[in-house]
Amino acid sequence: MSLIKPQEVVNTGIYRAAPVNTRFDINIISPHIQSAEERFVVPILGTALYNDMVANQNPLVSNYNPDAGALVDKFPLDANYESLWTLYLLRFIGYVIYYEALPYLTFQVSSKGIFTNDSEFASNGGLAAVKFMQDNTLQKIDNLKPLIDKYLCDNKTSFPLFNSKHCGCDTCENDNDCGCGYGHECGYFLRAGFYCNTCRTRKNNSTNIILY
Repeated sequence: MSLIKPQEVVNTGIYRAAPVNTRFDINIISPHIQSAEERFVVPILGTALYNDMVANQNPLVSNYNPDAGALVDKFPLDANYESLWTLYLLRFIGYVIYYEALPYLTFQVSSKGIFTNDSEFASNGGLAAVKFMQDNTLQKIDNLKPLIDKYLCDNKTSFPLFNSKHCGCDTCENDNDCGCGYGHECGYFLRAGFYCNTCRTRKNNSTNIILY
């Protein structure tokens, strides 16, 4: 079970998460939701918080546009989850699903190989268009990542299931304790005003390289 519903990616009116129109076929993006959340969302929220949000979400499709019908909160019983959702996660998850699905929207596979989708009234943009849109979307994703992390760290008492061990750089007493005052500004710092986990721990966990 995923955190976002296909209809919430496409049909959320003024809060529409991904840049697709309301006539978009949700069945095309549905297969990419779980893998996109596992790749992008779980590493930020952590497994415990992610699973709890999935379990406590409204079974109904949320709606924040009064022109599209009755307003429906995503987390009507948890104000903290609802704030996190409306401020950041709805947009973020919409972007990552759109990013993951783009190549499959452009290219289709048959028993005779890969072909591009064209219609009577439009021509397919091809690989160059996919690359352009993915690069543009990835910028939005990268901009939101540190903001979500900072929001969770700033409000960690409201999210007890969030693993906040990496938080606290803004309050360290010694510049060498957790990365404050490194003398350089990483991408996280430039966007959100605090250092990324690699800078704070001086170790890149993806490569196991220790930084000096």
